[in-house]
Amino acid sequence: MRRTNTTRLRIDHILCAAAGIVMLAGCSDSTEPTSSAPPVAVNRVVLIGDSLGEQTEPYLATMVGDREFSAQVFGGTAPCDWLGKDLTVTATSVAVITFTGNSGTDCMSDGAGGFLSGQALLDKYRSDITALVAQVRASGAQVLMVGQPQRLGGTGADMEVAGLNEFYAGLAEPGAVSFIDAGAAVEDANGAFTLRLPCLPNEPDCAPDGSIAVRSEDGVHFCSNDADPNCAGYSSGAFRFTAAIVTALDTL
Repeated sequence: MRRTNTTRLRIDHILCAAAGIVMLAGCSDSTEPTSSAPPVAVNRVVLIGDSLGEQTEPYLATMVGDREFSAQVFGGTAPCDWLGKDLTVTATSVAVITFTGNSGTDCMSDGAGGFLSGQALLDKYRSDITALVAQVRASGAQVLMVGQPQRLGGTGADMEVAGLNEFYAGLAEPGAVSFIDAGAAVEDANGAFTLRLPCLPNEPDCAPDGSIAVRSEDGVHFCSNDADPNCAGYSSGAFRFTAAIVTALDTL
């Protein structure tokens, strides 16, 4: 899924909506039209995902407000690792599902001593995400699918992320499954991987050139320090990704 100008404008609105935490310059009072339909009562947010979910967790736990929060996240996992598990979802929950394309656990084996990649990985994710969404929906919970950021790694990585995001977006169903392209919040204006972006006003650790790290040099994570996988301290990338998720949650 290519990032479009419309997507970029939407992400600008999302970051403006997070002004209660980080005040953004250039944010106007204008907003996109909102639905007049009454909001669905959601009192519990359940985060389900991999290491990007782990790095999102502390921000989301704070930013969901007075809603209950729980996290079912573990680095390196794929959707198949969570099938059949008790995910603590209820009829008044929204499950935030974020998986970036891991393939290194037993359920992602290719049957020949390796792990699925490329189109085979995408096919497996499509099958397993479909089953995971059905599992969540069986409880009556809503689902928010989270679009993933591009990884550093060339054509293969781009193809996997684009394929996942296209599928995630295609699952959208009014009143049941929503989609937010949160990955766009940590990419450059062309929708490509970048280590740094212009600082948000009042962000700590802003460099003299006005930029701040939003991704790790490992090409996948948000933390600028690869030796700190848990993102201790402030992570601009994790904050921006989470802010997009929260804005989508607030529309449910």
